[in-house]
Amino acid sequence: MVVSSTATSTRYDLTTMAGSWESLITVALATIFITLAGFRVLLIKLSANQDGGFDYLPVAVNLCAEIIKLLVCSILSLNVITKERLKSCSVFAFSIYDVLRLFKWSVPGLLYFLDNLIAFYVVASFEPAIVVLLNNFVIISTALLFRLVLKRKLSRVQWASLIILFLTIVSLSQHSHEAANYKPHGMTKLNKSSQTKLPSLHQGRCIADVSQIDKCNNLETCTTKLNKWHLLQHLESISVIGKYQGYVWVILQCFISSLANIYNEKIFKEGKGFEDSIYVQNSKLYFFGVLVNFMSILCFNKFWEHTVKCGLFHGFNIFSYLLILDSAFMGLTISLILKFRDNMFHVLSAQLVTVLVIAVSILFMGFQPPIDFFLQAPTVLLSIYVFNISKGQSESPNHRNRTQSTSEPVNVC
Repeated sequence: MVVSSTATSTRYDLTTMAGSWESLITVALATIFITLAGFRVLLIKLSANQDGGFDYLPVAVNLCAEIIKLLVCSILSLNVITKERLKSCSVFAFSIYDVLRLFKWSVPGLLYFLDNLIAFYVVASFEPAIVVLLNNFVIISTALLFRLVLKRKLSRVQWASLIILFLTIVSLSQHSHEAANYKPHGMTKLNKSSQTKLPSLHQGRCIADVSQIDKCNNLETCTTKLNKWHLLQHLESISVIGKYQGYVWVILQCFISSLANIYNEKIFKEGKGFEDSIYVQNSKLYFFGVLVNFMSILCFNKFWEHTVKCGLFHGFNIFSYLLILDSAFMGLTISLILKFRDNMFHVLSAQLVTVLVIAVSILFMGFQPPIDFFLQAPTVLLSIYVFNISKGQSESPNHRNRTQSTSEPVNVC
């Protein structure tokens, strides 16, 4: 009797320790992601020039971040293969079927490429505090994709909270330009001390001058007079004209980001995916990330001209290099969340980024929003809270029924 009681107590202690360790890891993942995601928005803004554009090539930042992630995961993958004594062919198979399976990672690679690139257009259109508030639209896009793609149903309260969230974001966006008219003393001072000037014709590093700076959607790139022979050059003329261009970028980014994370989580866990090493899976993903970013430089005329005549790192400043590291480690953190948690955990953690960025913007970047901002911003957070609470309540009856059915004692005669 004593032995049985001791064994039960030991199992309980081990279960408690395992649960505590899992909770600690979850909190650590959320904290790291919130910090990196918040500072990524701020670093993009700080790396811009005084006109709100970028003297460097945004795709160069993304390419360097993808290379870092690929190197890290490749080294860890080799370590895993060596420790587990796996043959390389069992991980990186070369049969036709396995090669076709490898290309499934190209889809999230392309989607993340678009998501990371559009982020620069969004930050160039709004202030960081407005960006993180508008990015809450990702909850709506994720819910719609869950309903359409994964056939997950939402309760009426959840749909109502999403409508309130959408209307609040629309109302808040009407004041974004008013809130953006401030003098960011801290940011201006930092930019003046570290901003890389565009070289003139006589400097020899870049054959361009200020009159040749091409402004496309508030993004400045150093252009030259090379012949336009590259593929997809006709796509350069595609742009959304009008004062609502920034909002279009926000909606587009939210849907692309949601689709990328949902698809990535699916292939992370489908079949035997959950048993595969995350480092091997990420190596495949980041291989296509590097490939797509590199191909964009070759295919788009403006990107190619900037790289050839100005250099890949032309226009970089201290914030640009910090942005590379931040983006790389944030991507690695997101992959861990999608692998061992889920996409909704990632989306909900992102909501705390809103609080972090707004606080930093007000305290250190001179952000002075109108009174409407303080009245409407809490409504966004409250609607998100209602959405999550209603989700838990809608699932609780089934959960209780399952619990009761499994916990009812069996009558033994």
